[in-house]
Amino acid sequence: MKSRISAVIFICICPGLVYASSNVLPRANSESLGMADANVALASGPAAQIINPANLVDIPHGAMQWEGGTLLGKADASFSRTTATSAARAGDFNARTTYPLVPFFAVANRWSERVVVGFSVDTPHGLSSEWKDHTWEVSLGSLGSADMVKLAQLTVIRFGPSVAWQTSENWSTGVRLFGQYVEAIDESDIVTQRADGTSLGAQIGVRYRTPGLKVGFAYTTPTNTKINGKQDNIHAAATSLVPGDINARILLPARVQTGVAFRVRPDLWWEVDLDWIGWSYYDQLSIYQSNGTLTNTNKNERHYNDTLSFRTGLKWEKSARLTLHAGYGYDPTPVPERDVSPSTSFLRKSRLAFGGRYQLERGAYLDFAYQFIYGHPRKINASDQDLFGSTDTHLFEGTYRAETHAFGLSFTSRF
Repeated sequence: MKSRISAVIFICICPGLVYASSNVLPRANSESLGMADANVALASGPAAQIINPANLVDIPHGAMQWEGGTLLGKADASFSRTTATSAARAGDFNARTTYPLVPFFAVANRWSERVVVGFSVDTPHGLSSEWKDHTWEVSLGSLGSADMVKLAQLTVIRFGPSVAWQTSENWSTGVRLFGQYVEAIDESDIVTQRADGTSLGAQIGVRYRTPGLKVGFAYTTPTNTKINGKQDNIHAAATSLVPGDINARILLPARVQTGVAFRVRPDLWWEVDLDWIGWSYYDQLSIYQSNGTLTNTNKNERHYNDTLSFRTGLKWEKSARLTLHAGYGYDPTPVPERDVSPSTSFLRKSRLAFGGRYQLERGAYLDFAYQFIYGHPRKINASDQDLFGSTDTHLFEGTYRAETHAFGLSFTSRF
């Protein structure tokens, strides 16, 4: 039996197969989106605490400052199968077009000459996939046929306080503590599963700054979230499944981001970043049902690899009111072929971005950004994840493609 919750580390408002390294999302605030996330050293404003909490020390004296906005996208994914298999035909198949909406909010206040405090809410991980009927149809003999994959989602929301210290003229450091809420949903013709849970984590940042150079470093801890829920709508062919309670652990990896920014000229900064994500931490997803047995026997182990992404971005202060951004990023995939399923993000990605910030009035700014995310086509010849019981259905073998257009809009002001 195939339990598709085993493929879910998702956020319900974001597309499958598309974003950054596996299910890591672009930062939702427009400055980061417009620089392709190449701003660990240059991140500014209240939302800096989401990227590098040490950068909060740049919050100006005076009234409390806040920033809010959203990423709005259009995401498309497709699959091509050259040979009919099980109950599925050969041909080209499109996932349902999704329109991701990823909001964020951050607030910060200078506590003293050297200390700034803040609070933020963001969605750093996420994915969702929804495939049309008959794309992943498995033959069930006298019981007919059923789609092994339809809808897979997971919501990941982080929220918590931050504090940053200006330790010297050149050095600052910051810490963000966050609570994390996770909700996983899987719906197919085989079973429906829903579960949620909470956990804790932290982010630590350091920055070194001179008039012509900024160096940033940010580390985010891994999280281990136990989720509890229910499974129902079980197909008659899924004889090993039991209606009722289920539980699992969602493992999200550690992340280390480093960036160096150079002042190329008085009005232009250029940043280069490396982004390491410890995906090997995600070594299993075991879903237990009420009788203590696994719902995803023989498919619960994962063999992910750590990834190192490259990003570069520009920040051009074109005038007193207008600042422009641009960036490029490349994300390898952590997912080996044996772990591939149509409900996971496993394509290599290239990201091209631009945007800007316009000062509306004193202390108020409007940010805008666009990012194109291209999922490089990948042909899958064999996957352990398309087993139904002990039968290899070969359903997931074929060529996958994806792309996303993401638009960002955010506003910064003072209370």
